[in-house]
Amino acid sequence: MSMEMYLLTNEAVPTTQAWQKAIDALGFDVRFLKEQSLQAKETPLPAEIQGKTVLLELLQVKLNDLRETFPGTAFPEQVSHVHTLRWTMTFEGGAAAYQAAAAYLGLVKGLMIDTEEGKLKTPDEAIDLARRVTADIVVAEAALRKFVGERTSKIRKN
Repeated sequence: MSMEMYLLTNEAVPTTQAWQKAIDALGFDVRFLKEQSLQAKETPLPAEIQGKTVLLELLQVKLNDLRETFPGTAFPEQVSHVHTLRWTMTFEGGAAAYQAAAAYLGLVKGLMIDTEEGKLKTPDEAIDLARRVTADIVVAEAALRKFVGERTSKIRKN
């Protein structure tokens, strides 16, 4: 199962190298594993975060499609570039996607629509959200490890 968010900009990031510089400038953990252009209609983005490999995918979409999907959202009249950023629904995939999206938007001063809320977010809001999601994932992973450890102990005792 995959998750997605949308990036709306009037300027596109041309390469993963430029995008990576924006990620690094924010101190985020995600690293693209392949240097490539982002001009294709669909671009797989192999990445790594916290030593774990994730696959992000960037797809070009039309603004009208988003308007139909989110009819209650006040979109800008004109946007030159609209992308879907997809990721596999895992803890690390979510952290990588939110960090990558926030850096992208910070670089090009775009807007993000997170499908969880259906609201437009500014670059600063996206950066704050990426930091919160990353912190929440660390807590969730720790809770999951504790839960699994407790269950494993009970199974071994029985």
